[in-house]
Amino acid sequence: MESKHLVDWLRDAHAMEKQAEKMLQSQAHRLEHYPQLQQRIEEHIEETVNQSKKLEHCLTLLGANTSSFKDMGAEL
Repeated sequence: MESKHLVDWLRDAHAMEKQAEKMLQSQAHRLEHYPQLQQRIEEHIEETVNQSKKLEHCLTLLGANTSSFKDMGAEL
């Protein structure tokens, strides 16, 4: 895979992780009456945050950064 395509793919994946994090956090707040499900969602949020950090690290190693535009678009 060409470096540019890899960077684009990593940026897309990072934006998707950020979108998933926001969605899961929103859901976790609504699950107070379902503590087991809420706990699992919170664990998944932690996994998602870790994935996002790993993607950021990969981008840094390639001399790139995350796409603010894609991250912002994922939040809408």
